[in-house]
Amino acid sequence: MGLFSRAHESKDPEVRLKAVEKLDDQVLLAEMARSDSSPRVRKAAVTKLTDQELLVDVALNGKEIDARIAAVERIDSQAKLAEIIKVRKNFKLMGACFARITDRGVLDAIANDPAYNMSARRTAIEHFADGSFLDKMSGAADKGEKPKTPEEIDALIDRHGGVRLARAMWKFRGSRNAVLALGEIMHRGGEAGDVALEYLAQILAHANEEISRLAHVQLKTIKSAEQLGRLIGMMDHTNLHDRILAVLREIDHPDARQIVEAAEQ
Repeated sequence: MGLFSRAHESKDPEVRLKAVEKLDDQVLLAEMARSDSSPRVRKAAVTKLTDQELLVDVALNGKEIDARIAAVERIDSQAKLAEIIKVRKNFKLMGACFARITDRGVLDAIANDPAYNMSARRTAIEHFADGSFLDKMSGAADKGEKPKTPEEIDALIDRHGGVRLARAMWKFRGSRNAVLALGEIMHRGGEAGDVALEYLAQILAHANEEISRLAHVQLKTIKSAEQLGRLIGMMDHTNLHDRILAVLREIDHPDARQIVEAAEQ
């Protein structure tokens, strides 16, 4: 035990890594997670930590951000995650904490507590809104509700913003309703339209052929030369090249015909 007890102090990170693999001492593991000079050793130490209070301590006091974020990912208590956000203002750490907070009560408390910085409060509000919105859209997809009408899409864009709506639809890209909504957003143009177009192009490679075909149907209705150019530019992605070419064959536009003719020569 005497020799092993000093292994974690070795100058060789490989020796320290092997020591971590055999360690059960939570306090010592936390110390290594907080201060070891090797990223691999820090990560291994955090992975073996089960004591929640020590994980919080690593998240708050670790010398390197990688170990702090790794510790956050193992903390079960959303209330403790909220406290970390309050105490430590690091943007990456805050993002990792928010990624694990789903409790609406915790988000509401952060949003309304002046002890949190403005960035954290704003993020809490957005996560609360996004969570409610995504729950609603997920429920619609699961229940097979009718596709949103253009008027309903407009109302959602006004309420949530077009880019946010497009990103939300991307999360539900296995749903017919989401693909149809992306088509509606695409036709409205602007930044949101460009985002929706790029998502639809990626959906062409979806494993579900019905969903892939539905994206194809949306894209072949492109009328804007600018959007057509953006779609053509995405042919650089090897997994999309042939699928986009198939779309272009159905678009009556000189630029589309030029690309198709060049491909067939």
